[in-house]
Amino acid sequence: MMRLRSLGLSIAVMLVAVACGSTSPATSATGYVPYPGPWAGPFPSKVDSIASEVPASLRSAGPLQLATSSDALPIDGIDPNTGALVGWDVDVGAAICKVMGVVCTPNNVTFDDILAQLKASTPDEISNGDKPRYVFSIAGWTPTVERENSGIDFISYAQGGENWVERVGGPTITQALDMCGHTVVTGSGGIEEAQAWGFMGKQVGGVPIAGDKDNCTAAGKPDIKVLSLSGVPAVYEALISGRADFVWDDGSIAYKVAQINGSGPKKVQIGGSGCSESAYAIALVKGSPIEQAVTDAVKYIIDHGYYTKILDHWSAQDSAIPSSEVSLNNNTVIGQPCVPNY
Repeated sequence: MMRLRSLGLSIAVMLVAVACGSTSPATSATGYVPYPGPWAGPFPSKVDSIASEVPASLRSAGPLQLATSSDALPIDGIDPNTGALVGWDVDVGAAICKVMGVVCTPNNVTFDDILAQLKASTPDEISNGDKPRYVFSIAGWTPTVERENSGIDFISYAQGGENWVERVGGPTITQALDMCGHTVVTGSGGIEEAQAWGFMGKQVGGVPIAGDKDNCTAAGKPDIKVLSLSGVPAVYEALISGRADFVWDDGSIAYKVAQINGSGPKKVQIGGSGCSESAYAIALVKGSPIEQAVTDAVKYIIDHGYYTKILDHWSAQDSAIPSSEVSLNNNTVIGQPCVPNY
């Protein structure tokens, strides 16, 4: 999931101005959704059977620290009026903690630092009383085998797909092969960054993947120039300014595009159809003692309506899943993949 943090000034101002300054109604033509303000609840109460699954050492440890990343409303972001963390990730995380009967504090963390922070303590350090900085992360993670093999488990709680975004009047894109010979901007540390390099048979940075092929070269086309940036505003500013030809992104893309375009002439538009719809997941260190409690809490808020109310508030109904699809390490891609396996 592309979750980014630093702000490019001009587009940052535009995003905040559109997000909090417009009162125009949402329209099907633009998909624009005015910033609705923080969700006020109702939140669920503690569920004893689920709270009992939380180890006593965590229940008595004070506020549990959660990692998110504040750059992709309506999933997560900063309230332009108060500076507080907001978004449906933050609200879903709060509801999960209420069900588990624990107090949780969300933290704004640079996306590509989060997994390392979840694994920050070694077993020896833990045995001596040290604790990882964050208990879990709710930041729209895409489960992948590589991330799981690095020591992370994922509990699915929503779903979403990927899209390319193009500049109005610029080059157009409908499929992965159209990236060849162009500069494509992705979020640093996000799944699209790895996929863009993987399409060329390479790991991030350019080291060849043994036995893989370069799809651009095979089609007689120049390679992709991958531009990795931190911060949704910086990513889209690169597209608007012409530094990049395409953005490759996921997570409420129609909302982001509409926020950028506002009520004026269109600057950017979605290119082609969505692809690679997959799970969004909560990340925990593998074998976390809180894993079962988090899983059961997610199912509870779905089955008892809190989840639906949260997503409705943030106009994110299309990301909802039933509780039967809440599972561990779900790497399934639904529908047409954006790129071949690599």
